[in-house]
Amino acid sequence: MLGIAASLAVVGSAHAQGHVFFNTYGITTDARINYGPGIAGHAAGSPVDNTFTAGLWYFLGTTTLAASTSAQDMTLSGFVNTGVTSLVNSAVPGYINGPVVNITDYVSGPITFVITAYNGTGVSSLTTTAQGHGAAFTVPSIPTGQSGASEFGATAQAFSVLPVPEPSIFALSGLGAAALMLIRRKK
Repeated sequence: MLGIAASLAVVGSAHAQGHVFFNTYGITTDARINYGPGIAGHAAGSPVDNTFTAGLWYFLGTTTLAASTSAQDMTLSGFVNTGVTSLVNSAVPGYINGPVVNITDYVSGPITFVITAYNGTGVSSLTTTAQGHGAAFTVPSIPTGQSGASEFGATAQAFSVLPVPEPSIFALSGLGAAALMLIRRKK
């Protein structure tokens, strides 16, 4: 029995994984999630409330990705969703005070993160009225094995969530474009 436990411990330590604390509150930069322009009932630049959920994505190595410039810009090509989400802090709006996230395929070296935020039931869902993602930020390394989790430090940045247009806006736009095509075709 003791031999089995020892061999499992060796196997567990052979498969390194990184740990990071999914937290933007109290770090050295202002990495707050804010409302963008056009969200009814909220001033642009004010912090989002705890109706928003934040998610953490990663890329092993160094890469770049600008913050979203529209609510439809949620493409995170090459990034892996950690599957970990956290509600925005209710005591300190706009900030995340989430759990420790395990990056199971991390061994060593730089790692790039992106934080997403949305309200509703999920990114691009019919119940989501605002969403966005921050710019990618790279940390040189994160702890592995039995070491404690590290924080993002000065690398995470503030970003804004933007309004998601109603599906009817897309439908009307499509109908308008089709009508213009028919008019042009008749001439």
